[in-house]
Formats: sequence, structure tokens, C-alpha cells
Amino acid sequence: MKNETNIQTIPQNQPTVNIKLDKEKQSWWNSLTDKQRQTIVSFSIVLGLSIVSVIAIKFASNKIRNIVANNEENNSFGDKQHSTWAKQLKMAFDNDGWWGTDENAIRQVLRAVPSQQDFQKVQTSYRKLYKGRNLIEDLTDELMSTEFNEMLAIIQAKPERSRAINEGAIYNPHAWATRLYNAMSIYYAGIFPGTDEAAILAVFNEMTSQKAFQDTEQAYQSLYSTSLSEDLDGDLDWSLNWRGIINQKPNQ
Repeated sequence: MKNETNIQTIPQNQPTVNIKLDKEKQSWWNSLTDKQRQTIVSFSIVLGLSIVSVIAIKFASNKIRNIVANNEENNSFGDKQHSTWAKQLKMAFDNDGWWGTDENAIRQVLRAVPSQQDFQKVQTSYRKLYKGRNLIEDLTDELMSTEFNEMLAIIQAKPERSRAINEGAIYNPHAWATRLYNAMSIYYAGIFPGTDEAAILAVFNEMTSQKAFQDTEQAYQSLYSTSLSEDLDGDLDWSLNWRGIINQKPNQ
């Protein structure tokens, strides 16, 4: 029951009048009409269901991603080499928690991938393993532009499909020239020139003969209008006996 107070007023020349003052504060909900209350209830139900739906969809999406990642993780221990390569690339990015990226490990993985078609499958496995991450974007973030161009040249030099490997070893002087150029075009912190000797040695290891180097020299001259031998001499500054490495190879 409401609390009421009777106040008696006696106006002049007027009979006595009793005025009732309601001291109970009216709530916001009670101040609404029935129609307004019904509208708010309906809207709250719809909004509540929407929030629950969003939470449920997000939860289900994360569960599905985890399942896909776990399945792809299991593949890395089986016959599916693509997921293993994808995992090795991520490990090279993380570099055992040390600062920086293990570029040599990335190079070794990319050299092991037999074809461009296989590299596409590595990208797919990488996306599944790491819940939507893009391998090319991560390579771009982890590597300097010259290093990225070198890795890209490794992939571009591969046959389109794995079945083409049976035709023989990859022989691509233009790709070797591109990789050597990028290995000698590194700038640390944007101002300090440097040379990636590991990248140069990786190219030399792929060359099976002195003729392969000579063909690469011609491609280098055609691509960059400069001498490969002179650039190697200038960048290596005798720290690496590259001529001795090449001269040890057969002529043809």
C-alpha cells in the first residue's frame, strides 16, 4: 500500500479540503504503457538471441579451425610432406624464440619443394595449420625485399608440376642470376650494404658445371648490364673463394 500523508489546508473563505500526497517513487518500468513494455520485451528477446548466435558461431568457428589445424598437424608426421614444409617455414620464422628469422632454413625448405604446384599446396597447409595466416604475407613481413626476391626466384625456377622433375635437374641460369643479384643487394637498416654469402653458396651448390656458371654470367649481364664476376669480387672482398668453388666443378 502506498504511504499517504494528509495535509489539511484552510484557505480563507473556503471549506476545509483534504489533499493526498503520494510519497512512493514511480519506477521507470511502471511509467511505460503496456504496448511500450511489450515492444521492449520483444526487442530484448531478439537482441539476446542475436548475441547468443554470434557467440555460438564464433565458438564453432574456433573449434573448426582447431580441428583443421590438428588434422594438418597430424599430416606433418605422415606422407603429406606439404604440411611438414609449412611447419618448417613457420619454425624458421619463429627461429626458436631468438630475434630475427632463419633465412637459411627458409631457403632450404623452398629448395626442397619440387614444383610450383607443390608450393601452392604448402601455402594451403600453412593456412590450415596457423588458422588463416597467409604464407606470402608472412614471408614479406619476415624477410628484407632482396631476401624475399631471392626466395621468390627459387620458386619461380621450379617446374610447374612435380611430374616435370623426372625430366632432369632444374637448369635455370636466369633464376640463378636473379638470386645472386639479390644476395649482393642487401642493405641492413636501409643504409649499410651487405652480402648474403649463404645465398650465394646455395646457388653455387645447384650449379653442376662451370658451363652453368658461364651461362649464369651471360644471363646476369643481360639482366643487370654488369659483370657477375666483378660484382662477386667486389662484394665478397676475398672472404669467399668463389672462383675456387666454380673451378672445382666439371667443365660441362
